[in-house]
Amino acid sequence: GLRREGPLTLGHRRLAILDLSAAGHQPMESASGRTIVSFNGEIYNFAELRDELGLRQDDLRSTSDTEILLHAWERWGVGALDRMVGQWAFALYERAERRLWLVRDRFGEKPLFHFRARDALTFASSLQALVQTPWVPGRIDRSAMVEYLTMRYVISPRTVLAGCEKVPPGHYLMVAPDKVEVRRWYEPRFRPRSGVTTSRQRASLAEEFGALLGQAAKRCLVSDMPTGLLLSDGIDSHSIRTALALDHCDVKTFTYTMVPEGGGIVRSATSISPRAPSWDVLVTPKRRIDAMERAFSSLTEPVGDGASLATWLVIDGAREKAQVFLCGHGGDEILGGYRLSQDRFRLATLHRWAWLPSRVLRLLVESKVFGGESAATRQSAVWRSTRAAVPAAARYLIQRPLPIEDVRMLLDDPELPEPYLATVDRLYGECAPDASDLDRIQEVMLRTFLSENILSFADSTAMDASAELRMPFLDRDLVEFVLGLEPRNRVSPWPGRANTKRILRWWASGRLPDEVIGRRKRGFNYGTMRDLLDRRDAGLRERLRESPVLRATVPGLSGWLSQPAEFFRGCREKTLWSLLALSYWSEASGVHDCAQGPR
Repeated sequence: GLRREGPLTLGHRRLAILDLSAAGHQPMESASGRTIVSFNGEIYNFAELRDELGLRQDDLRSTSDTEILLHAWERWGVGALDRMVGQWAFALYERAERRLWLVRDRFGEKPLFHFRARDALTFASSLQALVQTPWVPGRIDRSAMVEYLTMRYVISPRTVLAGCEKVPPGHYLMVAPDKVEVRRWYEPRFRPRSGVTTSRQRASLAEEFGALLGQAAKRCLVSDMPTGLLLSDGIDSHSIRTALALDHCDVKTFTYTMVPEGGGIVRSATSISPRAPSWDVLVTPKRRIDAMERAFSSLTEPVGDGASLATWLVIDGAREKAQVFLCGHGGDEILGGYRLSQDRFRLATLHRWAWLPSRVLRLLVESKVFGGESAATRQSAVWRSTRAAVPAAARYLIQRPLPIEDVRMLLDDPELPEPYLATVDRLYGECAPDASDLDRIQEVMLRTFLSENILSFADSTAMDASAELRMPFLDRDLVEFVLGLEPRNRVSPWPGRANTKRILRWWASGRLPDEVIGRRKRGFNYGTMRDLLDRRDAGLRERLRESPVLRATVPGLSGWLSQPAEFFRGCREKTLWSLLALSYWSEASGVHDCAQGPR
């Protein structure tokens, strides 16, 4: 749909999930005529809001959540956002006030980009759409490239393009004739309740958590289209399936599986219920290579994570059998997963012994304390820090950043256009003074790796297949419960993979198989870049060297790529994914130029 209203033009390309009729088409005008909206996402609790608003179905023109959003906004204004459960990005225009609201959900599950010129505000669900307009220059921001190469994504409000920004997660941008305002409406702050948790209290907490998980998962099933669950071998997605089964909700499952050449696409797998069939989505190495261009070109913004390719492949393979997919994304970040127990222990040990000569702790400092300063200077910063602030002193990130020497080599510039890891310093600086070490780690993780990496590619890969991903672990009520848990109920200070996501493991005990609860954290088996570097059919080195945008923005790339395949391990391999993603994405978007600094 297309709607012009004075200075405003709204365009919408609809993925119909609720109310498949023309009554759900957008942009949608409210019954009163006061507001118009273009809305991307789902409000899972729209039926509850309808009842709270005192509306009957006979009072409405559709059965869509979009219409409920209009009624809620006209009743409560910005206060409606706190009442909403779901994922969204929307542009809502108030006619009488000539006021536009660009609003994004709590964690940034749905994207929203904008470009402000002197006489125009342009906004869209993707950077590719923004650069179609003649006044958006579509040039790579050289300063943002420092962060993109280092982190493999760019943190809000910046993007990889000069002058183009993201509405940050949990924020709105309001534009009126007399002012422009960006304001945070939601902030995930840990507010632990004090006190020692007894075994009886632990059981009570686990039961409360399980009830909220079941509610969250069931909310994510609201749809007029077929639903499914992306099932890995880990505890998060298995917990979602179990929570639904306990509530007598059966959902079909799809599992990504790498196979040798010659395998099929989708095959039936062992199922726990005849009413909930399971399928394996089989992916060959050749299929992975063939899908790269389409998968990376479809990203709403470039993100360097090989898991994005695997996610694209599994949804593409499962799309004929479902259009809405639940997944376990967000479980590790909200509950405290990955290797947080081990890393907390190592950081605490380093803080305790940081007075020792630097040569004694050299390996620990180099692997866990990040920054452009010398190892001795970084070690001293940890020593001077308080225990709670050690993650900030170490600039802790769940994924190791590319070392500053590599960034300088890639940019062919010993003086970087912005300080190395400056945004990470800013985010740790915004944590509450009384926050624990774990609180700080998780809050920064939510604003970096979750929002800017996982959620960005997750939505992109689903939308490219005309599908939608939903994440029960990011449910409003479930998150608020976890934000109130003591650190010890999330992650133990002692190392061990069973000491992470403790509240989930307590609930899962007796409900999930022990081998699932105690299994080592494993991501998608999407293969390694090292395997592709020397494969003639992949042509990866040549592809990167010949990319116009990489030649313009990463002048030292050819020398960096000349290293043997074994050089590209860990963070360097991940940076290869980010370079490949930027290469395909920029060509598809028509971006080939580079700005010298932020606009």
